[in-house]
Amino acid sequence: MISEKDKTQFQELGYFVTDVVLEPDQLQSMGDEMDRLYQEGIEEAKTTSDPKAVLAAEGRRSYGQVHNRSQVAAEFVKSEIYLEACRAFIGPDADLYWNQAATKPPKLGKTFSWHQDSGYTETIPLAYITCWTAISDSNLENGGIWVLPKSHKWGVLEHGSEEPNQQVYGGLRAKFSDDSNAIPVEMKAGQVAIFSSLTLHMSGPNTSHDSTRRGYVPQYHVPGVILKKTGQPIGDQFPVLRNGYRIN
Repeated sequence: MISEKDKTQFQELGYFVTDVVLEPDQLQSMGDEMDRLYQEGIEEAKTTSDPKAVLAAEGRRSYGQVHNRSQVAAEFVKSEIYLEACRAFIGPDADLYWNQAATKPPKLGKTFSWHQDSGYTETIPLAYITCWTAISDSNLENGGIWVLPKSHKWGVLEHGSEEPNQQVYGGLRAKFSDDSNAIPVEMKAGQVAIFSSLTLHMSGPNTSHDSTRRGYVPQYHVPGVILKKTGQPIGDQFPVLRNGYRIN
């Protein structure tokens, strides 16, 4: 699945994109789980009898730690493409560090600004891998991702807070001046963009009329990773690989 050319590109540019490596039934199951979690969130909000809570749930399109809420996801994060990426870029022992389901609906999905994943949480060791997985087709029109090649060589950049508004989701935005070399990463369902946690990336708005962009984003790190500023364990700490073998 991962060639020597892919490994070289990862080291030189900070990212690469696989062929279609996930089966249609896997994608269907994961897409169904993402829809289920979204609907469950709305139903939970309705029990509060708070209209604002319901509106917030209806607008919430991303969920973290999905593996704790879905057995499908707990198995999905051990798909062979992810394990192969761990062997190539993490080592024979690897844990799921974080995982997120992110959906952008037509006309509603907003921009998620330029950032490094390591800009959110600086860890020891520093770099880990992000596996941005297209559960449905992801392209320029429906809010696909962009990457800035070679930015993984810049270290951790300063990030500033960005308030949500009609155009952006909000969060952290990397402080840098030139994104002219950015490259759009358009993917068919079942492809995976694998990049360093230091690689700058963003995603645009979904301007399509009827194309929902579904992405599932597991990240992997070495076992026992800690947060730099506290020295305390951080992340999911969910074992997926030991001595090069899948954890069942």
